[in-house]
Amino acid sequence: MPQGYHEWYVGQRLSASLAAYAWMSVSALLFASMNLTAHVAGAHVPWTLVAATRAGVGALVAALVARSRGAAFVTRATSAMWLRTLFGTISIMCTFFALGSPRLPLGDAATLVNLTPIFLALLAPVVLGERSGTRVVVAISISAAGALLVLRPPLLFGGAAADPGALFPGLVAMTSSLSASFAMMMIRRIGDRETPESVVFHFSATATVVLLALSIPTLSVPSWRDGAMMAIAGVCGGFGQLGMTRAYALEKAARVGPFGYISVVASSAFGAIALREWPSRPTVLGMALVIAGGTVVTVAGVRDMKRGGAATLVPRR
Repeated sequence: MPQGYHEWYVGQRLSASLAAYAWMSVSALLFASMNLTAHVAGAHVPWTLVAATRAGVGALVAALVARSRGAAFVTRATSAMWLRTLFGTISIMCTFFALGSPRLPLGDAATLVNLTPIFLALLAPVVLGERSGTRVVVAISISAAGALLVLRPPLLFGGAAADPGALFPGLVAMTSSLSASFAMMMIRRIGDRETPESVVFHFSATATVVLLALSIPTLSVPSWRDGAMMAIAGVCGGFGQLGMTRAYALEKAARVGPFGYISVVASSAFGAIALREWPSRPTVLGMALVIAGGTVVTVAGVRDMKRGGAATLVPRR
């Protein structure tokens, strides 16, 4: 291979990698911004309406991207597709319920809804018959300990360790991660029979209808400030998803996946600065353990897939 070509190839790969890291970082910051604005709007607007706005914008973004690429966004609506949509709808409901809860700090909510890689590693061997390696088992234990430190249930830590009122929304946030893991496994079953845009559109459009229906009993016209927060949350979430998709297209998942946890750190920082929700030392340690465990699961899973024995799945929102 000529030396000039080798240098050109290395330069191209380096540029692609740097672009992937940049896209993933921007995506994580956009998701953190979505978390913040949804948290602020949820203090005055029913969480169902905030979630419906996010889902509606997601459907619109998927349709526009599909049209620009000339790709289909109408699905064949198989059972796996409907299951993916069902679990995805439950996940988005739980996510925005947790984000809208005034009892659960923003950073805690962002941490607990990012446990999806851990649930995937735990459930994939049972649901999909994929083996888990020793490193994955250790990583699950690390993240589980981190989740306990963030959640700090009064039964284990005593009533003064954390706000008991935050326990329920915290468990709902973890249910969001659990439901998202089932949604990701359904995507694995769908495979390449559907375009990414069709999967996102089917889920987002269905979730919009369901959430709007649920919001009817408490439906009211939001203030211009809350309306702006909802719109920003929807736009940030939609473009954050696009940025993440672009990052995974440019670089291996094991290298860009951990950058997604920037959203946890950024959400906690936004909550501390904008809302004065300063995390305690145990909470910070718990966040670090969740991030460490999720990173190990992501890297180990991709390595095992290369060897032909996938240990887990790499989640994509």
